[in-house]
Amino acid sequence: MTTALTPGQHALLESELNLARTRVQAALQAQREGASRVAHAAALLADDPHDQREHEADRALDQARDSHLLAELQALDDALMRLKTPGYGRCVDCAAVIPFDRLQRQPQALRCVDCQTAAEATH
Repeated sequence: MTTALTPGQHALLESELNLARTRVQAALQAQREGASRVAHAAALLADDPHDQREHEADRALDQARDSHLLAELQALDDALMRLKTPGYGRCVDCAAVIPFDRLQRQPQALRCVDCQTAAEATH
């Protein structure tokens, strides 16, 4: 089996990655209400200083969402960089070819299904 993607497959995956990246960036902007991460965190801390305990969980959840979106954005950026290399589409653990249908569903996938299952079971 070869790792070479056809030009059409390559273009499709690149388009899907860029579209996903745009969606995550929009979600991040909406999450932060247009502010930087630092400014957004400061605004959350300034909210209702008399009732900090009540809002502590909300702030923690907000920061967790922000961190999740940043991690997702980084994974998409990493996948776009890998797409430019010959090794894109091979499992990082066993070097097996990742099937195109898996890459279509998750173009930032690093592992084949078997290795991903094993990695998730370990964590």
